[in-house]
Amino acid sequence: MIVPSSAHGDPPCGGSAWQGERAGDADGRGKIQLSDVSVGYGDDTILANVSLDVERGEFLCVEGPSGAGKTTLLRLLYGSLPPRSGVAVVDGVDLSSLRPRRVSRFRRRLGCVFQSYELLAHLTARQNVLLPLQLAQIAIDDPDRRANDALEMVGLSDKSDSVPGELSGGQQQRVAIARAIAHEPAILLADEPTGNLDVVSTAEVMQAFAAFHEEGGTVVMATHDESLRDRYARRVMRIEPRAA
Repeated sequence: MIVPSSAHGDPPCGGSAWQGERAGDADGRGKIQLSDVSVGYGDDTILANVSLDVERGEFLCVEGPSGAGKTTLLRLLYGSLPPRSGVAVVDGVDLSSLRPRRVSRFRRRLGCVFQSYELLAHLTARQNVLLPLQLAQIAIDDPDRRANDALEMVGLSDKSDSVPGELSGGQQQRVAIARAIAHEPAILLADEPTGNLDVVSTAEVMQAFAAFHEEGGTVVMATHDESLRDRYARRVMRIEPRAA
């Protein structure tokens, strides 16, 4: 699997549909730029005046206590929460001017992994990876190859015909990672992806993230695990709770 190096074609790889919303720079692929961004829920501001530059190919760990805003930051990057102020550019798309009807299309540019695997129990590993490619409302070339390549990247080619109930927790999470990267995004977001796993499964899952990163992908991962931070992260961002 080769992570795309520049925008081409239709989303999730960019294209004319993004005119007026893209940052106007093909080099923005795989990058994150936040400038004095504030974001929150309702009347509460969770993150205020955040500035962050993530270059393509970086592995950033976001750490901090529960409630500090790690998940809020990832939701901002994923387009689930609009910035209240400041400028947020993710993968070359300016979220500050992203129109609501384009949000779902923007999300297809990224990969996202959660604590819960969210696999369909009656489908095999390969079918779970392939299904989003088949349902995408955009043209994706050779979805079968992409699904196979993604499973190979996470080390599960030999489990492609297994259903989730036949897989360990770590293997299920690796299937979820394969599903997140099968459409070849440049940025992979992960929210506590090893929070429910034992030590052995955690190591297997982190090897999958490392494989994506070694291919040139950008990884932003929220975690409480200092050992993962120290071993895998190239940069660390710590978020502290806002004073009441």
